[in-house]
Amino acid sequence: MALLKTFRLSRFLFAFLSLSVTVGCSSNTPDTPETVPVSGTVSYQGKPLPGASVIFLDSSAASPQTGTLNTITDDSGQFELKSYFGARTVKNGAVPGTYKVTILKMVPPGEMTEDEYEAKVAEADKIVSGGGVLSQEQTPPELKQLIPRKYSDASLSQLEAKVMPDQENEFQFDLK
Repeated sequence: MALLKTFRLSRFLFAFLSLSVTVGCSSNTPDTPETVPVSGTVSYQGKPLPGASVIFLDSSAASPQTGTLNTITDDSGQFELKSYFGARTVKNGAVPGTYKVTILKMVPPGEMTEDEYEAKVAEADKIVSGGGVLSQEQTPPELKQLIPRKYSDASLSQLEAKVMPDQENEFQFDLK
């Protein structure tokens, strides 16, 4: 009986140690490619464009996760790219290569300001989160695309960025 307990304990320890070595040697993050800093500015009709989505699309990438980089411009129209590799790995910049660029900016329709639109959305969220149903009057209107399709549609955009290693990668997009 004692021999059987010793045998079971030995098997348990062997399994535990094997698992420990396997887990200890494995990595949660795969090797990620090197990136270089990428920044720039976006202006529309001669003025800085705050709150615009700047999308770099690498159509040659094997995975959509590493093939598209997206950032938002700040109040002065400036942006800095970050690359996301899986759920946990973020690096500044982009992998060197050639990217198609699209730029989008959604705005409230008509004469409504962004502050008025945000207030309407907050009011609608409050009603819905309280279990209510929105009337047509309480429903925020659809946002409209400010940027012409020749810049905002990936199939039409002629904007391009060549990200090069060992040099400054700062891009200016002046949209008309």
